[in-house]
Amino acid sequence: MRICIEADSIASGKMSGIGHTTLEIIRQLDAFIEGTSHKLVIIVPYGRKKYVENYGLKNVRIRQLPPGYKYINYALTRTSLPFAADFFYGRGIYIFPNYKNWYVPMSTSYTFVHDIAFRLFPETVHPKNLIYLNDNFNRWMARTSKVITISQQSKYEIEKEFPDLAGRVGTVYLGVDKTQYVTKSLSEIKPILNKYKIKSDYFITVGNIEPRKNINRLLEGYKIYSDSVQSPAQLVIVGGDGWKNEDTLHQIQVMQNEGYAIYRPEMYVKDSDLPALYSGARANVHVAIHEGFGLPPVQAQACGTPVIASNLPVFHEILNTKLVAYVSPTQSQDIANAMLSSTPWTSNRTATSRNDLTWIHTVRELTKFIGIME
Repeated sequence: MRICIEADSIASGKMSGIGHTTLEIIRQLDAFIEGTSHKLVIIVPYGRKKYVENYGLKNVRIRQLPPGYKYINYALTRTSLPFAADFFYGRGIYIFPNYKNWYVPMSTSYTFVHDIAFRLFPETVHPKNLIYLNDNFNRWMARTSKVITISQQSKYEIEKEFPDLAGRVGTVYLGVDKTQYVTKSLSEIKPILNKYKIKSDYFITVGNIEPRKNINRLLEGYKIYSDSVQSPAQLVIVGGDGWKNEDTLHQIQVMQNEGYAIYRPEMYVKDSDLPALYSGARANVHVAIHEGFGLPPVQAQACGTPVIASNLPVFHEILNTKLVAYVSPTQSQDIANAMLSSTPWTSNRTATSRNDLTWIHTVRELTKFIGIME
């Protein structure tokens, strides 16, 4: 069977969260098809093949779209023109990892919908992306064979908001690389803290600074916490600038000027350094108001790090609930209380994440859903 993956999200020098997810799935599929009759094809924009060639994929054929990606992408994803992409790239199973898809009438297609924040919390979505999704989502869903989402809670929300999709939505959990996300020793943690100029006692939150991550409320909770203790732990914020975050960035600056120990690393934090940063933290604090899955707290638990998380159904679904302090994402005092109950780093931590949340398991479930299990 030919498996084709639209992979523009991995064909760049700096990937988004969906790009990282797509790459991990491709890597596992690359291993899965070895020694089988399956063929794996990834399709990238013209001129970006060089990025994918650096990932060390052994059983993958890389195809490129024609030149002029802006216009090609528009024609493929934002119009109803009967441009049959599988006529050019071959019949088979097409996987679209990031909402948008193509017209592939001679093939079976599966489209990932990670969440529907654009429908449930439109005020948190980038304005351009909101227009893009509202204008095209129904078209994409009408022409895909099935939809893949990343939690049972997300599946419930999709089928509730889009009843026509009921019976066509499957759940495939995301994962972590448990060879990378492991509990690190103090000798492994210290050089990374020094590299980013982070103090030895800190909370960490990871993710783009955008409304859904609820950083404003976290800052309010941290202020209450800091005012309640003599030597407060630092709050380390790791993530890109995101969107609709002017108030948040201003609030960070004001609190820093007032002496609160809030810190954003000046340099880009490499993914390879995250396990040490999680491992050294008092806790990972993730108080988002909505998530389709939420990888940071899963990654933190894999490193043995305590988690403070929003009391959302999805976090009860995917986390080891016995080792999470659940808080109301709308209550600053609730967040502060969880911080006050935290304890500094100790050397006797062990991984606490669920055993099935690995990329190997992700692809096992994916291949089962799309019907190519060997």
